[in-house]
Amino acid sequence: MECGDLSPLSQDLSFFMTLKLSIVTPSFNQGRFLEETILSVLNQNYSNLEYLIIDGGSTDETVEVIRRYEDRLTFWVSEKDRGQVHAINKGLEKTTGDIFGFINSDDIYLPGTFATVMSHFENHPRSEWICGDTIMFGEGHDEELIRAVVPKSAAHCLSWAYTAPQPGHFWKRELVQGGFDEAWPYDFDHDLYVRLLLGGHQCEHIPQSFAAYRLHAASKTVAENRHQIEEFDRSAEVYESRLFGADRRWCRATRFLRQSYAASEAGRRAESARWLVRALATYPESVAHRPFWGCLRKLASNGS
Repeated sequence: MECGDLSPLSQDLSFFMTLKLSIVTPSFNQGRFLEETILSVLNQNYSNLEYLIIDGGSTDETVEVIRRYEDRLTFWVSEKDRGQVHAINKGLEKTTGDIFGFINSDDIYLPGTFATVMSHFENHPRSEWICGDTIMFGEGHDEELIRAVVPKSAAHCLSWAYTAPQPGHFWKRELVQGGFDEAWPYDFDHDLYVRLLLGGHQCEHIPQSFAAYRLHAASKTVAENRHQIEEFDRSAEVYESRLFGADRRWCRATRFLRQSYAASEAGRRAESARWLVRALATYPESVAHRPFWGCLRKLASNGS
């Protein structure tokens, strides 16, 4: 796939769609990627679109890039903010659409995405939250299709059992109008999923590639992965008390499995074995899940 090939869609989307789509792009010093992101939104040719770019006061070519397209933007600003989450929330507060999504300034939407998303919401008015598949790409990285396994419950989320990259998600705006929690600067999207699922809302999978997620040296996924993992673990501890029965045991056992894996990586085999046994005792159903066997293999390989 040529991720830079963002020619307009062949299908005509000029017909009036009753639902308005709001897209926000948070931005900071990603000017070398931003134009591709902007075009991936505008070239969808969705007529009932509002597009906002919230930049944190970039010092690179970002503002120059934005100004090339400002006549096609609903709103943009470049000013100091508190980071990515704050930028998204600032944009969200200004949106008026029925459906909301956000795309980071180094990622792109794939052709046909808005047509599929908005047709789904038009034809399924009870749907609140959908997620498509995502392509991972980037210089030095093999292109990989990630078929979404959407979060099905809070326990499913907190137990690392889902795979649904952020750019593939779209929500009814009323569902997320309270904003994302700045207390989770790395896993704010994950935190939202947990809160929505605890509130009884469901995510539906749409089997189409919606977006491409760019991996590069400065991206959070690559440069700050350790912080994301730490927040993920902290999230499990925070929300575990709101789970019950097998769900709580599953969440707790997953934390123990991660402790086991970390101990194995550090060469502490005895400690790793203790965490593994503790996970199995907490949630015997672990033997039916891949993480348990991954931890066991890691432990065994360190002994050979």
